[in-house]
Amino acid sequence: MKRFALLSGALAALLAGAPANASRVQRSIFEDDQTLVLSSPTIRERTLDDLQTLGVDTVHSVVFWNKVSPAPLSTHRPAGFDGSNPAAYPASLWDRYDGLVRGAQARGMDVLMSPSSPMPAWASGCKASLKVRKYCRPNPTQFKRFVQALGTRYSGSYADENEGKGVLPRVSRWSIWNEPNQGGWLQPQATKRGAVAPALYRQLVRAAILGLRASGHGSDEILFGETAPIGRRSGPAASRPTPPGEFLRGVLCIDSRGRALRSRSLDCRGGFGGRLAVTGVAHHPYTRGGSQPPTSKGSSTEITISSISRLKTILRQAQAKRRIPRNLPIQYTEYGFQTNPPDGLFGVSLAKQAAWINESDFIAWHDPRVRAVAQYEMRDEASLAAFQTGLRFNDGRLKPSWAAYRLPLWVARRGSKLLVWGQLRPAADGAVEQVDIQKAPTANGTFTSVRTVRVRSRKGFFNVKLPKRAGVWRVSWTPSTGGAAILSRVARPGR
Repeated sequence: MKRFALLSGALAALLAGAPANASRVQRSIFEDDQTLVLSSPTIRERTLDDLQTLGVDTVHSVVFWNKVSPAPLSTHRPAGFDGSNPAAYPASLWDRYDGLVRGAQARGMDVLMSPSSPMPAWASGCKASLKVRKYCRPNPTQFKRFVQALGTRYSGSYADENEGKGVLPRVSRWSIWNEPNQGGWLQPQATKRGAVAPALYRQLVRAAILGLRASGHGSDEILFGETAPIGRRSGPAASRPTPPGEFLRGVLCIDSRGRALRSRSLDCRGGFGGRLAVTGVAHHPYTRGGSQPPTSKGSSTEITISSISRLKTILRQAQAKRRIPRNLPIQYTEYGFQTNPPDGLFGVSLAKQAAWINESDFIAWHDPRVRAVAQYEMRDEASLAAFQTGLRFNDGRLKPSWAAYRLPLWVARRGSKLLVWGQLRPAADGAVEQVDIQKAPTANGTFTSVRTVRVRSRKGFFNVKLPKRAGVWRVSWTPSTGGAAILSRVARPGR
């Protein structure tokens, strides 16, 4: 298997940090807009407390354009409305995002903001129903102004309109639009003349960059992509999902061999128009909606966590054509596995969800190009048709994946040895900690200590080689700051 080939090379008997070919700075991202943005302040604060307990670095939030805009159902922009000025928006509509940014900062986390649809009807270039206008042909100029307003509000010097709230924190991480290769977020994906959405998205990326520059964020982290991992060849052209590789090639005006693309529908015939001033690429590397193991590469049109080489090929070809900067890092900004219960159709067992979350972290850690891995979401959603990838059930009960996420552990057989990999996710960056590696004959047996490991790495990673022994494994960590011991999940060695 490819993930084990990545382990080749000499490993020391004890490794407190990452080997040279692994990510030393891989961040932990978490997204759950339902509890963090679309619920009450009480639920938001409770969820932020959970994220702090779990050791999350960054909260990813989609900023729904129509949720903060005036007259979102009107087809006419309000007279005199200056979309670049945050004070021109209803002050109360900013509260949900103000609270999120403040709450995250108070707990030592930062925020990755993704301005996106649904958008106000007056920002659409489509003469269609209000339902369609929320996603259809966004006006780049209006989007630029919206992003500028966001950048100004979260510049670190903007005073909240609410009395006594003071200056709002700064946001320095941005990604542009959510899943633009999906018809539920951007339309039309295509027309009878060919693909359209990649050109629309390219315009939105350039507009957002201008808006961020105008509000003092030109040197911030700016990600493009946010692509979903799968597409379809059937269904209405306007709304059917575009495969991510095909979509990104269209955005970057290159063909499958990396040659310059000449396409009228994609606005590629007149030249690309200058390198995109982005600092990274974001992707959602789910495996079939979070229903297959992380080792699944999917079909040839998918880009999963184990077929990320397909994305790297596109980036390399685009770099050669000077479409993007060199060696852009990759961030997985949305990801997870659905469980049964409650989803009997796409869900996997609770134990598999816990193990696959850890295996995914392990796979990503071995790729120095990957700088962040996300978990979506905290709680299962009420509708079974929605996502059931939470670390908690909808009623708040913890799943086994809670412990797995908090203290990742992956154990793999390699010849006569066992590789024990893990992370102290809640540990402070660079803290010196100790973790106890334990073994038992069975999951219900008595665990005994095998080795105590000194951990000192930027993000609390450790990777140890031990003699192969029968049984199951876990790790126990007592934080140096005090408190009770924290246990990982119980892991059986993989192949």
